[in-house]
Amino acid sequence: MNDGICSQNVACRMNLNNFLFSGFKFSGGEDLLQFKFKMLNSIFITVAFFSALFGVLSDLGINDIGPIHSKVNYVYSFLTIMLIFFLRQSKKNYDLTAHALLIISLLTFTSALIFVPQDEFRMIWFYLLIYVAYMIHDRKSGIFYTLASIIIILTVNFFIELQLSYVAINSSIFGLLIGSFLSYTYTNKITNYENSLKQQNTSLSVLASTDYLTGIMNKRMFNDISEHYFQTAQKNHFHLTLLLLDLDHFKKVNDTYGHQAGDQLLKRFVKKLVRILNKSDIFARIGGEEFAILLSQINSNDAYILAEKIRKEIENDFITYEGQDIFVTTSIGISENKETDTEFKNIFSRADIALYQAKNEGRNKTCYIEFSNDDVHCPNPKKDNEVLNYSI
Repeated sequence: MNDGICSQNVACRMNLNNFLFSGFKFSGGEDLLQFKFKMLNSIFITVAFFSALFGVLSDLGINDIGPIHSKVNYVYSFLTIMLIFFLRQSKKNYDLTAHALLIISLLTFTSALIFVPQDEFRMIWFYLLIYVAYMIHDRKSGIFYTLASIIIILTVNFFIELQLSYVAINSSIFGLLIGSFLSYTYTNKITNYENSLKQQNTSLSVLASTDYLTGIMNKRMFNDISEHYFQTAQKNHFHLTLLLLDLDHFKKVNDTYGHQAGDQLLKRFVKKLVRILNKSDIFARIGGEEFAILLSQINSNDAYILAEKIRKEIENDFITYEGQDIFVTTSIGISENKETDTEFKNIFSRADIALYQAKNEGRNKTCYIEFSNDDVHCPNPKKDNEVLNYSI
């Protein structure tokens, strides 16, 4: 029995959350928007219920607000319910829905000001309007509805006898200004905090996706992006080719010259490749001296030309560390996607096999997987003028 009650409670909470969030899913970067949806829908429930309740109580003679304003309350409740359904159509409807609520609230409170003279505290509704404007929208809306409320009070008082003393009206206006100022100050602080938090989150996101030493993409981000590229390529029948690169005898460099020399060599290697690669190429460090290059809409033949260009550039390059010239070479394995591939790991595994073969054949070599039969092919290096024409 308890399990049944718990299940019902969970279902109730899920249904309530679905209503408060207008049936939408929110990403991690939409926390504030999610909160605003929750607040706006909560306000809708409150307004729809109590405005209808005021109308019913007035019709029953329990709380007389007059026949005109009673009908206005029913209309107010009905329009609020309509806004609930309008908001559920799209997240983009939030601003329009929020403004619509504020406008019909302003008109309803103006009706109370005019048609319910027996209520000496009716100007309190304008205070709520201002607070809600700051809460569900922004500072500009808060200022606008503050000024609109004051202008309406002064204008109505000029043409209609509100049966309120000048002291009461003046006090209400000063109260609106003070309340608006405090709300503005608080909202401004929250907005600045939100912007600061967004900047921090952006910085953390960049750090989480970037290799700390070389500044290029790290393995975690590469895994996410490569899977996305793979799904797109398979769906649209695009070429997708992977190059795996490994610096030859890199451990020996670290053991002989120290890790600082190794770090300089890695930075030099990355800097060299960044100049060769196009901006659309995905370049990542996936291990200590292991790198990956993902080429979209490039087949393995063109990728081989690029690989050989990279291999020759690295072969002829060096760094000078404490008076010593340090050279390094790279081995490269290449594989292209196939229609039978079901995940990016299929391409990666074949490229890894090709890289292993390049290492076995003496390093400083490029090997690729034959597209037709999955055989590993390690041709002799092409002539220089045949490997310098990589371009997308």
